[in-house]
Amino acid sequence: MKKSNTEKKKKEPMIKTRVKRDNTIEVELKSPTKSKLGKILIIILVTGMTVFTLFGLVYAMIQVMNK
Repeated sequence: MKKSNTEKKKKEPMIKTRVKRDNTIEVELKSPTKSKLGKILIIILVTGMTVFTLFGLVYAMIQVMNK
């Protein structure tokens, strides 16, 4: 049997929890830029903020011109 050249990586969970010695729970989050879904969400947020800001600015300029 041939092995494929690209071995599948073991996926790490996005959220890890662990208990410290003093019984407190610590939550660790994986960086969202390391996952495909995180990259897509960041792109959507940045483009959305840019587009809404530009449309808001154009709308405000039109309202001022009409007065």
